[in-house]
Amino acid sequence: MKIAIISDVHANLAALNAFPETDCDAIWCIGDLVGFGPRPSEVIREIRNRASLTVCGNHDFAAGSLAEPQCSPPFRRLAASTLEHTRQVCSEEDLHFLRGLPLFREVTVGSTRFYLVHAVPTNPLFGYCAEASDQWTWEVSGLNADILVVGHTHMPFIRVVNQTTIINPGSLGQPKTGCPNACYAVWEDGCLSLREYKYPLVDTIRDIRQMTVSRGDQDALISLLETGVLPFSYCRAQVEATA
Repeated sequence: MKIAIISDVHANLAALNAFPETDCDAIWCIGDLVGFGPRPSEVIREIRNRASLTVCGNHDFAAGSLAEPQCSPPFRRLAASTLEHTRQVCSEEDLHFLRGLPLFREVTVGSTRFYLVHAVPTNPLFGYCAEASDQWTWEVSGLNADILVVGHTHMPFIRVVNQTTIINPGSLGQPKTGCPNACYAVWEDGCLSLREYKYPLVDTIRDIRQMTVSRGDQDALISLLETGVLPFSYCRAQVEATA
């Protein structure tokens, strides 16, 4: 049994279309289909067709429910402007699908129990927990799961806490590893692995230039895709604007 685990696609259709795992038995998506990226409607359609399991991310929730995605200050402007873009280009059927996504799923494959959530079990949409955080001890306590699958941070890792293995596949559509390669994970016959691949980034950059956001926001999105970080000047401007 081979399961591909993806997360944080963020409307990056070029990255999703280049996904290399064509022989997997299932694809699980750990949320944030939309937000920040240029092609949300197409990504929703592809995930609906290809993923057997999808949970809700904070940007999915925001788009479907007209809510605040609760991003950190440097990202708030981008989140707001791209949320407007998302709602402009998505159909009501797309938004209905996002509204209907579950906050978490519990799945058993053979004898392995999985708990899948976008952020963390105690705060499924918005909780932020880095790999080294001591909070994971609390998050896995009481879980009836062998493997906890999370996303949200865009940073891939595998960590064992007590008797639970925590895996974050990283981001398929907006990696923050310092390398533009798309990240994902695979569970195959009991073994977990983290993987990455190159995709035609130039196609996503072209799509970003067609987005209904400002040129400065477009530049910031492209920098984020290429380097994993926002330009310092952009971050400073956003923090000052919210001070």
